[in-house]
Amino acid sequence: MRKINLESNNYLIILNLLFLLFLSSCSWKEGVTLRWEPDLKYVKQEMMQKEISLKINHELSITFGEKMDRIIEDLPKYENDDQVKIELSKAVASIGQLHTSLELGNEDVLPFILYMSQDKLYVIDTLQQYSYILFAELTEINHQPVERIVKQLKDVVSRDNEQGLFVEIPSHIVRYSILHGLGVIEDHDKIPVTFLLEDGSKTSISVPLVYQGDSTIRLINPYKENLFYKKLGDTNYEYKYLPRENTLYAAYNSCYTDPNYSIEQYSRDIVRTINHFPVKKIIIDLRNNRGGNSDVIQPLVKELSELPKIKNNIIVLIGRYTASSAMANAIELRSTLNAILIGEPANGDPNKPGDILSFRLHESGLTVNYSTKEFHLLETKEKALNPDILVNLTISDIRKGVDPVLTKALEYTFN
Repeated sequence: MRKINLESNNYLIILNLLFLLFLSSCSWKEGVTLRWEPDLKYVKQEMMQKEISLKINHELSITFGEKMDRIIEDLPKYENDDQVKIELSKAVASIGQLHTSLELGNEDVLPFILYMSQDKLYVIDTLQQYSYILFAELTEINHQPVERIVKQLKDVVSRDNEQGLFVEIPSHIVRYSILHGLGVIEDHDKIPVTFLLEDGSKTSISVPLVYQGDSTIRLINPYKENLFYKKLGDTNYEYKYLPRENTLYAAYNSCYTDPNYSIEQYSRDIVRTINHFPVKKIIIDLRNNRGGNSDVIQPLVKELSELPKIKNNIIVLIGRYTASSAMANAIELRSTLNAILIGEPANGDPNKPGDILSFRLHESGLTVNYSTKEFHLLETKEKALNPDILVNLTISDIRKGVDPVLTKALEYTFN
């Protein structure tokens, strides 16, 4: 009879168990699937040759190049493609400019729109089935404190100033790729989220991700029919005469020409209204305007400059979403037409570069935006275009469905 060596068998069993444990501990890691190295090398090359800040600031260029080299060197360590995307976003954001950024296209997101007020995030729009969380504060995502995630995102988003955080963090924190890259979530399953409701109680639910580009998605859009900046916010530009206030309200939402309604016709229509009605002042609302071509507004500026009765009776509304060419338009309206600016500071530094170009990365399909021209629009050391009269839009205002910025503008009287 052959003698069985129990010690040897036990040793083999233990080795097999250890090997299985090792495999199970590694099985959750997805690994990097894209060929990132050619993309990352291309980003380094193109940015250092073409991005205006890197061209004129040698030290900044060296630092950026080192960051890109480190990402390439660390590629074997990353657990998924979204982690690489996060690190690339950080490198681009470190240049410190709103216009120089990693462009984020449509993707799967949490099913709500958020608003940042006093460093907290509130739901201001969602799907009908989640109407009970409307205006609630988002406190946790997948059991991780939102405060901690926000702190991480400050290194990821490209911006010129603090207003940029108020705009970009709410839109970044709902994205699957961002949350996945930060290690907040691991898969596409329903995501646990926790909210602090208006009455002080907390509620936790699991929500599915939805695709941003899905045209069938219908959000609640609270107060859209009551608030001018929402009601007239879907077109490039629109206007409305307010007879009780003897005021013409002009929503200028985009620095792009509407193919169905030329800016020249829009300007003539506004002048015709001013000439036919007892208009005492005009309010130009730029709060929904994130930019485009700053020259588009010129026909309106020209028409208004030729109306003596209205030239010195213009109010411009600005806010956290007023950026780029829209910010430049606000500065021009104040300097050429003596307009009064009311609202929040604009999103962007008036003395930072712009004139954006972009290039696409072949392997990942991502787009990188970069600035090509320096701008110095104001003689100031401030990093934002500040209003002449500061009026903040709080979550309390949004809950009530009121617009304190427009209210202040309607109440304002010129000397």
